[in-house]
Parts: sequence; structure tokens; C-alpha cells
Amino acid sequence: MINASAFLKPCLERGFDFFTGTPCSYLKPFINYVIDGDEFKFIDATNEGDAVAMAAGVTLAGGRSIVMFQNSGLGNAVNPLTSLISIFQIPLMLIITHRGNPEGEKDEPQHDLMGRITTQMLDVMKISWAPFPNRSELVAEALMAADDCLTQEQKPFAFLMQKGDVESYELDHTHTADHTATATIDKKPFALAYGQRASRAAVLAVIQSVAGDGCAVIATTGFTGRELYANDDRDNQLYMVGSMGCALPLGFGVAVTKPNVKVYVVDGDGALLMRTGAMATVGSRCPDNLIHILLDNEVHDSTGGQSTVSVSVDFTDVAAGFGYKWIFATDSLAQFTQLMARTGSMQGPVFIHFKTRKGAPSGLVRPSITPVEVKHRFINYLRKIA
Repeated sequence: MINASAFLKPCLERGFDFFTGTPCSYLKPFINYVIDGDEFKFIDATNEGDAVAMAAGVTLAGGRSIVMFQNSGLGNAVNPLTSLISIFQIPLMLIITHRGNPEGEKDEPQHDLMGRITTQMLDVMKISWAPFPNRSELVAEALMAADDCLTQEQKPFAFLMQKGDVESYELDHTHTADHTATATIDKKPFALAYGQRASRAAVLAVIQSVAGDGCAVIATTGFTGRELYANDDRDNQLYMVGSMGCALPLGFGVAVTKPNVKVYVVDGDGALLMRTGAMATVGSRCPDNLIHILLDNEVHDSTGGQSTVSVSVDFTDVAAGFGYKWIFATDSLAQFTQLMARTGSMQGPVFIHFKTRKGAPSGLVRPSITPVEVKHRFINYLRKIA
């Protein structure tokens, strides 16, 4: 057994100062320690997948991240681990508690199956792992091996923590929301018939006219990223692949790491409905450089046009409830264009709900640049501007 500082201080020396994740009683000493430590930044996530995506954004923006959660939530993280972290080759350190370890103490029944298959899941996902170093003399070598994997292979590395690996550490203070301001809402009625609404491509052109040098653009998976690329491929644009719903937590990670960069997250209704909880994190932490744009065509456009349930959701009320500062809704391209011109001077987070029609341009191309190439130029772009 070691105390929290015996592991976390060497992590800090290696540049790991951003922590996120979800709670587990085994992780309590670590989470409490980083919350108390001014030298660390801890932002709790609403689920494990959001934590992975958030840490990915921090990493792309030049930070070093550690994601902590119990193995019962590993399933929630599988999608971003396999279709975001693996595809873009983003190095993250994971600390996963091994509840239900068949070689350990008997645990609650819900941990039984996952406890037996945790290491197999990591192996199948090609994530290197090792037992958590639970003695002080093991820490330096374990961190060196983990860091070598991260830097040389550009892939995640996981430590599996057992019950009793870390001494108890009680929390001195708790986090409170960064603001309690009332939202400013400008909600225009959706007046256009569905077929009269603007195309997604037209709206993306407006976004690109505003989000130029000094800004970053994160485009959700599917047609959104492909249309953005086809219209004007730029170094400041990151096209999500897979990892549906992860554009917002990833963009949030970029925003909190690069506060001088305006970060535009271009979301879709199906994607946002899948991971709505990320809005709670945004509203709680209130990054004033984040502009969250929802392009809502009421369908899963890139998978066949099946309907979503967005037609029955008031996203402006959702954003207000979660704590966004500026909230807008319209289906007028002219109004949207005027609004986008103002976003550069707004103190966010800003939420814009814009209704579009479904459909993509005929012959829409796929990016010829690989996700890893997109990643490298995006990292270089952020490094140069801030």
C-alpha cells in the first residue's frame, strides 16, 4: 500500500496535471488528493466515455491527462477508446479499478462478470496494462514503462488498481460550480417548413467564415466533418470519426487547456442526444471560449436518415438548465450569420440551436488526409497560436 502523493507527485513531475473520470471507492484517495491540490486540475465527468474524450482534448491541446474510473464503467469508454483514441493515436494514461477481481476479495454481484473479463477487454482493445504499483519502490519504474508506451507507441496505457493499493485520504474541500449567472436566451420561433430550411453545407460555410485563425473547430462524426473538409480543409479543423457524441467533451478539453482560443464545437442532434451529460460539465465549469453549435436536422443523416427524437426536445431549456450563459435558437440562415459574427466577443459558454434540413451534397468526398495526419496538424496549429 502507498499513499496518494507517492504516485501522484511523480506523475506531476512528468507533466500529468489534468485528471478526470468517475468515482470509485478504490480511487477515493487519488480523486480527493487531486481535488485538494492546487497544482492539479480535476474535472469530473458524467460518464467514463466523456472522461476519455475530455482527456483526449486536453492532450491534443498540449496537456497530459490521466483518466480514472472503475472497471464497471469500462464499457462506457469502449467506444471512444476504440474509435477515437486508437484511430487518432492519442496517448492517455488510465487508472482502472479492478472490482470483482476473481483473485481478490468477494465483491458485489454486479462486478462479477466485468471483474473476470477486464484484462481480456483491455487485451482485445490492444491497450497495454500493468498492475498498479502499490509499493513506493515500484512507482518510478512503473511510470517510466507507462510513459514509454504513451510517447513511443502513441497509445493508452492502463494501471489496474486493486482494493487496498492506496491509503485513505480525506477531502478537505469540495468543488462548486464556477458560476450561478442566469442565462441570456434569444429563442426565435422555428418558422420554416422542413424543406425550406438551410442545408448543413450552407451553415458550415458561415461557421468557417467566422472560425478562422485563432480559432479551433471540432466537427462531429459523419457528414458534418466530411462537408467541412470538402468545403475548405483547414489546419484548425478536427474531423471526429466514430466516437459519436464525443465532439463536445473533446472540444471542452481543448477549451479548458487553451483558454485564449475560441473553440467551436459543431454538433448533431443524434450525437448530442447520445451524450447530453457533457453539457452539464460545460455548464458547471463555464469555459468562456467555448461555442457549442447544434445543427439539428431531426435525423441520423449519415446512417440512412432515420429519425431522432430531437423534434420533441427543447435544447434551449436543456442548455439553460445545465448553465450555459448565452443560448440561441433559430432556423433563419440570415439570423444565424448575424449571430456567428457576434460569437468572437461573447463570453461563453454559448449554445446555438439551428434547425437544418437533411441531406448531403451529391458525390460528397471523404477526407484524403488520415485521422493521424489531422491530429498532428491540429496539435501543431494549437501549439503555434497559443
